[in-house]
Amino acid sequence: MENTNTVSYYKLFSFADSVDHVLMLVGTITAVASGLCMPFSAVIFGELVDSFGEATDTTKVSHAVSKVSIKYVYLALGYGVASFSQVFCWMVTGERQAARIRRLYLKAILRQDIGFFDKGTNTGEIIQRMSDDTVIIQDAIGEKVGKAIQLASTFLGGFIIAFTKGWQLTLVMLSSIPPLVISAAAMTILMAKLIARGQIAYLQAATVVEQTIGSIRTVGATAQEKVLTFHFSFLFCVFLHFVFQNYVHDR
Repeated sequence: MENTNTVSYYKLFSFADSVDHVLMLVGTITAVASGLCMPFSAVIFGELVDSFGEATDTTKVSHAVSKVSIKYVYLALGYGVASFSQVFCWMVTGERQAARIRRLYLKAILRQDIGFFDKGTNTGEIIQRMSDDTVIIQDAIGEKVGKAIQLASTFLGGFIIAFTKGWQLTLVMLSSIPPLVISAAAMTILMAKLIARGQIAYLQAATVVEQTIGSIRTVGATAQEKVLTFHFSFLFCVFLHFVFQNYVHDR
């Protein structure tokens, strides 16, 4: 395949309109709020444990536990609203932008001269690119963005709270971050390569099907059915192999 120029991640959001900007803003705010709920729940849990030892009277202990439990209820309600808003906003804006990319891609293809389709480009590859690549783009600019913001908020908020509660222990725990970052980066690079290889194999299999159906009489006249069937089966098995590897690494 020909080498293509890559674009920056932020270029993927160039197809967003004003409604998408509002959805992304609301989704970002609620993702931050959703991420902060996790470290705050740990703080409230600590207060709950402390409330059992602050008083010896059963009535006072019950009253203290009830006060902390109310905080848990409020936190759960806030977390539910924030999580729903986060997922809803990012999924909707991802779907809207992906649909816009599909329309623009189709318009660009229809404007091409007929000679464009004779230069190593075929209908099967075009259709497969339009369906599969836009799904990957939608995944990259949709719900996963909100999830990444949520996890980053949990990470930063957790360390801020940890430094305020016990900075000595937090400094010791910081030593575990570099190995985690390195392993996560290596896993991300590996998964990206697996997805790319799987896409290439799937496109090649789709091309075999499209070309075979388009020239089915020639295939029958030359008795190439078994050869093309084996070729398609091989490419599809390669695709399934990369999908399985990606699934295993994702787990």
